[in-house]
Amino acid sequence: MIVLGIEGTAHTISAGIVDDSRILANASSTYIPDHGGIHPREAAIHHADKIMDVMHKAFEEAKIGPDKVDLVSFSQGPGLGPCLRIAAVAARSFSLKYNIPILGVNHPLGHVEIGRKLSGAIDPIMLYISGGNTQIIAHEAGRYRVLGETMDIGLGNLLDKFARDSGIPFPGGPVIERLALKGRKLLDLPYSVKGMDTSFSGIYTASKRYLETGERLEDICFSIQETSFAMVIEVLERALYYTSKNEILLAGGVARNDRLRSMILEMAESSGYKAYLTDKKYCMDNGAMIAQAGLLMYKNGARQQIMETRVNQRFRIDEVEVPWIKSVKIEACVNRGAESKITRKDFYGRDVIMKERLIKSYRNKKLDKKIRNERTRNEFMILYKLQSAGIKSPMVYDYDKYQNILTIQYIPGITLNQALNDNHDKEFYLDLMDKLGNTIALMHNNKISHGDLNPNNIIINGTQIYLIDPSMGKYLAKEEDLADDIFLFTESLKNLYENGKTLEKLFIDSYKKYYKNPEDVLALVKEIADRRRYV
Repeated sequence: MIVLGIEGTAHTISAGIVDDSRILANASSTYIPDHGGIHPREAAIHHADKIMDVMHKAFEEAKIGPDKVDLVSFSQGPGLGPCLRIAAVAARSFSLKYNIPILGVNHPLGHVEIGRKLSGAIDPIMLYISGGNTQIIAHEAGRYRVLGETMDIGLGNLLDKFARDSGIPFPGGPVIERLALKGRKLLDLPYSVKGMDTSFSGIYTASKRYLETGERLEDICFSIQETSFAMVIEVLERALYYTSKNEILLAGGVARNDRLRSMILEMAESSGYKAYLTDKKYCMDNGAMIAQAGLLMYKNGARQQIMETRVNQRFRIDEVEVPWIKSVKIEACVNRGAESKITRKDFYGRDVIMKERLIKSYRNKKLDKKIRNERTRNEFMILYKLQSAGIKSPMVYDYDKYQNILTIQYIPGITLNQALNDNHDKEFYLDLMDKLGNTIALMHNNKISHGDLNPNNIIINGTQIYLIDPSMGKYLAKEEDLADDIFLFTESLKNLYENGKTLEKLFIDSYKKYYKNPEDVLALVKEIADRRRYV
């Protein structure tokens, strides 16, 4: 089967041609503004001018005529509306002229599938980083699920915005990468990780301030890379732990950065994962990735009429059925966490676990020490606050602040993740979600947030529920922090379990019953969801 793919979500217009086993051709033209970032209408004018050229070049490279194409696919979204419409019109025209099927393709899906095709990855966790998107993506229950993402701007957008302020021409990422190689001083930048999600706007604001106060540009670039890359790799490693998958796939425009690639490889080697790095040529937006995704969709039954090919600027990857992947069933992880080594021991007659927060060699040493110190100290404090509020959690017997080791009461039982992966009747889930809603409401009524509320940080011990690992939690938490807890937990339910939407409803109903101001927090949860980037 031969497929033509047309990509046009942002700055690049591209045509690619693939068959079942090979990339036959790929031709692209990139809009580069005279100043500032991408101007959607000007980019669309560029795409309209260049679309015929890139299609002609693709057919010349493939050494076939348009009449040999069996399917045309195009980037239906997410992206910039004017740019998307140029690609869609070109695909529709081609479909009608040659009387062949047409399929709209989700843009991130293209990145995943071209990466899998080129690397040989089977069922990876994907770290997808581009100008508008920063996402952790994994396949589960018939679709790719977004396990974590930026809550404001994409990492690539951070680099481009800072480059613009520094007088660096678009695209700024490659120049920042070169300048960072000459950086020596790690500046203090916000390290904003909330469970599986990240935020980069604080890094941008702080970096701009350093620029205004005269810090060396090389040091600022170095600090931006070290901080932001460490954030996304942390959440990537946490996703691997949550899902028990063992393959990593790196893709997107920022995935061309050699420092990021080396950090991924180092994390994978130290933790026993397999890392696949998409060929740099195909990290950038390209038509071949749209063709590859379209080929897989069509061969697995996807069909569209012309009237169904309207572009969708907020098109999410988790809206697409993906039956061609057979996911590894999620399993519980024992005696390890994404950040810690856990050892069960006897401590003066008490059954305990020794939790040692591990050095992460992929992180800058200064940054790594700061994170481990802060997380260990914070976990000690939040566990004490939970105990004081009458919320079931492990008792801390010892805190070694020099080695970053906590000696904590051992809690027998199974994780909520294990419980939800077992088959149970409706009454079990009703009772469990009611107790969970009560527990989280009690925590929030005491102005405590957990910070990483997910099914692996909740222990079920008979009829009791225990909260563990609140290392990113807050005391005297604001409503935004409480909303983050609810958002993170409900997203994990929806993304990891086939009955996730039912579980979410049961949990929210219970939370509303027990928390004193549920509507205020739930309104913020909706705001958080609406902040996520899709362009």
